[in-house]
Amino acid sequence: MTNHKPIHATKAGRIASGSFPLASLVVSIAAASAVPQAIAQEKQARVIEEVMVTARRREESLQDIPVAVSVLSGDFIREQNITELNDLGTQVPSFRVSTGGTSTNEPVLSIRGQRPTDSAISLDAAIPIYFNDVVLTPSTGTNLVMYDLENVQVLKGPQGTLFGRNSTGGALLLTSKRPGTEPGGYVEAKIGDYNLFGLEGAVDVVLSDNVQARVATRLSQRDGYQENMAQNNLDDTWDEDSKAVRFSLNVDQENVSNLFVLGYDENDTLARVPVPAAFNSSVSLGRSLNAIWNYAGQIDAALDWQKSHDADEIQTDVKADDMVENTVLSNITEFDLGNGLILKNIFGYREMTWDRTNDADGTALPLFGAVTSGIGADDGTEVTKSTPLLSTESEQFSNEIQLLGTAMEGKVDWITGLYWFEMEGTQRGDVQVAGPNPDHPGIQQFPQQLQAVAALGIYQSAPAGDVVNEALGIFGEATYRFDEELSATFGLRQSWDDREVTVRNFAGLGLNPPTYNCAVTDKDGNPVPDCKRTESESFDSPTWRVSLNYTPDDAQLIYGSISTGYRSGGFNIRGTNNATLEPFDEETVTTFEVGHKGDWYVGDVPLRTNFAAYYQDYQDIQKTQAVQTATGFGTATVNAGEAEIMGLEFDVMVPVTDRITATFAYSFVDASYKEWDSTQTWTNAQTQDRETVEVDLEDSEFVYMPEQSLTASLRYELPVDSSIGSMSLMASVYWQDEMFTDETSVVYEQQAAFEGWTADDLAEAKKVSTVDSYSVLNLRYDWRNVMGSDVHFATYVNNATDEEYVVGGLNVIDALGWAAFTYGAPRTIGASLRYEF
Repeated sequence: MTNHKPIHATKAGRIASGSFPLASLVVSIAAASAVPQAIAQEKQARVIEEVMVTARRREESLQDIPVAVSVLSGDFIREQNITELNDLGTQVPSFRVSTGGTSTNEPVLSIRGQRPTDSAISLDAAIPIYFNDVVLTPSTGTNLVMYDLENVQVLKGPQGTLFGRNSTGGALLLTSKRPGTEPGGYVEAKIGDYNLFGLEGAVDVVLSDNVQARVATRLSQRDGYQENMAQNNLDDTWDEDSKAVRFSLNVDQENVSNLFVLGYDENDTLARVPVPAAFNSSVSLGRSLNAIWNYAGQIDAALDWQKSHDADEIQTDVKADDMVENTVLSNITEFDLGNGLILKNIFGYREMTWDRTNDADGTALPLFGAVTSGIGADDGTEVTKSTPLLSTESEQFSNEIQLLGTAMEGKVDWITGLYWFEMEGTQRGDVQVAGPNPDHPGIQQFPQQLQAVAALGIYQSAPAGDVVNEALGIFGEATYRFDEELSATFGLRQSWDDREVTVRNFAGLGLNPPTYNCAVTDKDGNPVPDCKRTESESFDSPTWRVSLNYTPDDAQLIYGSISTGYRSGGFNIRGTNNATLEPFDEETVTTFEVGHKGDWYVGDVPLRTNFAAYYQDYQDIQKTQAVQTATGFGTATVNAGEAEIMGLEFDVMVPVTDRITATFAYSFVDASYKEWDSTQTWTNAQTQDRETVEVDLEDSEFVYMPEQSLTASLRYELPVDSSIGSMSLMASVYWQDEMFTDETSVVYEQQAAFEGWTADDLAEAKKVSTVDSYSVLNLRYDWRNVMGSDVHFATYVNNATDEEYVVGGLNVIDALGWAAFTYGAPRTIGASLRYEF
């Protein structure tokens, strides 16, 4: 729960130094501290609210903890029109939400450069998501509906010594509103362009002095952002049809409290279609695609068409259904044992199903995407055209016991705990590469001769797998206060992980529909009779954290910390043989961080600033790569050497006047590999044989992580009579510089020489290896307590300049010969009416 306490102007005045060197920071603080106390006392009317967080499992002031945390309140989330997890990516320094593919239900979180390359359910998340203290893993299907929230906390850096699952990159904590102690609630309606209609509400029911309940719900529907201009009668894509409901029950007894939360949400959409950007006819698969589909210039024509149209105008040949359902249960019980001891138990449950079909190439040609006929069932029987491209089901249970207390007459705050987690899941995919059935609707557009050639499929496969992930962790952390100014924190965790995967993979080459054969082999390379192979492995690692914290007064904190993180090893669920089923090792990170948090005045203006600088030594990074197999194409997950990540973050909040409030946040991230010896499979231009080539990817940059980004906002309270309510105008802007999209671009020249790329293909590959910088401007008008009532009106324009900007995509221009990107939402306009009771 987040509370707000005013920070009054009785604190000594200070001057913010922003992201200037630390020496400047110290000099500025020293100079500003000479402001007379009497002047500060005259400013008590203007305050900055203090934000309470639970990042260290206790309710503490954000400014008092030696941890880099960004907090978004429930009111801020509503005012910024944040309605799903994907919308958070432009709000927090060093934090991005992108897409690994085309699905809006598959958000890819990155913090300080750490970003997973795969969302398979056999892999742990680098940045786990918690909903009411319950971890949601796998990350698949986690684009939850954002409504009726108390706050969102973004924890940066390795986690594990305080709670829950261990992680290397950070954590995202979502906390729903608790039931109120008095009857009340709200109902809100929203309308907008693209035929948007939304309805949201919550009600608190007081059952007794000690028991309260809350029911919240939300539904939202709108048409697609992308207009399908192909002549195939398929609907526009990237629409929304989401529903959610949540029930909370809070019981408070004298020494025991229990908070039960059960939520369900679903999102049934047509997935966004990637915008094709480039084709490489010089790589192995590109040559095949060129022979089949560019015989009459179809691929070139599709790319030329897209380049002459906006990103929200597309052509697709697939009805890209994208349906996810989540049921999440959280039960938190606290026992007050007396003498400052608190025993807490957190039980969690999640059930998730996700079915989707997509068009991976983003054209009206059937190049990559949904299987029109082929294998889907476990026994290898044929399935219909409506088979999802990817189907995922998972069920998880977790339980965490925490014991919190104090010792040594209040000099020590400590926490210790035991964490258990188990997840069972199934993931099945159907893959088609340039192998349409002759009755595919797109094929009828082309000459008979081309239809005959296209009937020869290149590759289809049906990988499937079952996963059992188990985890156990013991953790503890304590803070010792040497005196009122100096303290030290020590944390330790031991993690154990068991991984088991059973793979089933059928593949077919040649005629379409092909004759499918089992693609799974045993350890001796022989076919497996039942086409199933099971592998298991165990992993364990200690992680720790230490920090030294200095508070020269009650308005400043200076800290330095060293922390380690660990992400379990495992298996590639799409593997078929020894090479692709080789277990990958755990990845680790060591983070060094210094920071400063302060509240002070410059003249008569209060400021709040947070500054952090960090260095990360990132080892054995888990990467999923495309590989050539004996039966076609596949993937392998490997440990890709080591990287260095350096960066800094700075944010400031300034109530400039009683009516004007400004915020600013800046992030700098420099992330690159320092050691990565990769194995690539290239086609020798002289012999046309596929050969294994060792390449050095040292100095390659991390993908989809801008080096610099910033966000700023300005809020103005209009001077209106209080009898008609209050009015405000708000503008916010997010900017980021260019991003890399392919980590192997550093060896394009080497690969081009080996495979005999044309000059045009090399130039196109280099062009799409980065995407441009961009900025997004959002505007909002609020009229609260309309004419003195309990009605609130708002209108907004998001992406006011209608900027086209890339948020993710698939760049395999060097492996499969294709690059296509997913874009952010276009300009949207809407209004809402809210009644509180």
